[in-house]
Amino acid sequence: MSSTDAKELLKEQSKVRKQISELRYKLNTLNNKKEGVFKEKDEFSENIVKLISQIKILKKERDTFTRKVKELKKEREDNNNKIKEYSLVLKDQPERKDQPERKDQPERKDQFGRRQEKRINPDSIKKEMEQLEFKIETEGMSFDKEKKVMLIINELKKTLEGAKVSIEANKKVREARNGLRDARRKANAAHRQVQDNARLSQEKHEKILKLSKEIDSLKEKEKEFYSKFSDEKQEFNKVNSELKELIVILNNINNKLKDQKVKTNENKIHEDRKNLKEKSKEVDEKIKSRKKLTTEDLLVFQKNVEKEESVGTKTSKKNSK
Repeated sequence: MSSTDAKELLKEQSKVRKQISELRYKLNTLNNKKEGVFKEKDEFSENIVKLISQIKILKKERDTFTRKVKELKKEREDNNNKIKEYSLVLKDQPERKDQPERKDQPERKDQFGRRQEKRINPDSIKKEMEQLEFKIETEGMSFDKEKKVMLIINELKKTLEGAKVSIEANKKVREARNGLRDARRKANAAHRQVQDNARLSQEKHEKILKLSKEIDSLKEKEKEFYSKFSDEKQEFNKVNSELKELIVILNNINNKLKDQKVKTNENKIHEDRKNLKEKSKEVDEKIKSRKKLTTEDLLVFQKNVEKEESVGTKTSKKNSK
């Protein structure tokens, strides 16, 4: 290879090194940009994960309220059915304000002269009947008197039976009224709780819808930045490939220059040896003709002696082995 070729290689080497330096700077810039875009994309992804976590919690809370609403509606319905049942009882069997009156009791009036109702006490009637029956059994009554007492006892029995029917009816009415009142109270309470829980469930649902819209918006942003990241990565890979190609070219140039340097050194050594040999002959001629030696002649003579000594040393080492 000629010196001209070497100069061209050195020129090409400088050019490629400059290109490599520029590409490395560009690659570093692209990498920072690429990583920046990816970081922004990751921030959107993290926010999406956080919002999804919030939605899961809200759904759990909403479902709890919804389930409570369902339970309370069932409770309200059960109490409304009881209200209907108690209402039918009150309709079919209205409460009797007055119990049967005893015809054998005299009319009583209060302090203002108003007629007082003659209430029947079943226990008193029973006690009275027992006393009359005891008299029949223990006293010696005439037939006519016993007959009259038996008539009274029979009348008391009828009165007692009527009183029992009236008392039982009033008892049913009172139970129906109490049950109706309790059922209405429970139904109203359940209704209020249904409204409260339904409102809370709706609030949670609306928050879920709002967060879902935010997630959709973030996903669009995430998609947009991922697309930017892909473009940046593609450009980065393109420049990186160009850089690798230039590095290969530079290595080839360096190898060629290295080979050229080795060959140049070998040629120089060969030329030096040739010159030394020729000058040695000239020095030998001067010595034989007893001419005066110059400083350069002395240096040549010294180099020649050193060379012979070096050859002798190598030969002796070789023989010793």
